[in-house]
Amino acid sequence: MRIPAWLLEVWRLVRIPLIPVVVYLVLCPVMALMSARHGFGSPDGMGLGYLALAAILTALRVIVLVVVPAYLVYRLVVAAVTRLPGGGR
Repeated sequence: MRIPAWLLEVWRLVRIPLIPVVVYLVLCPVMALMSARHGFGSPDGMGLGYLALAAILTALRVIVLVVVPAYLVYRLVVAAVTRLPGGGR
């Protein structure tokens, strides 16, 4: 069974932006668990691991909210322009 060409094209479009989204979604529950033990108000205080994970999640959040949509819009505009009559010359 062959995979349809349009499905392969969609996969090529979303495979790179999908990586930071999946990593962000996996790390959010980890951060919630660490926050309960090492976050603000804990007797041990904030540890280096907690602060490092918070910084990583902040950077991933910026990537997911700014870079990924910009990349997808760019790819869609390029795809639309190349499909216009006379486009891509």
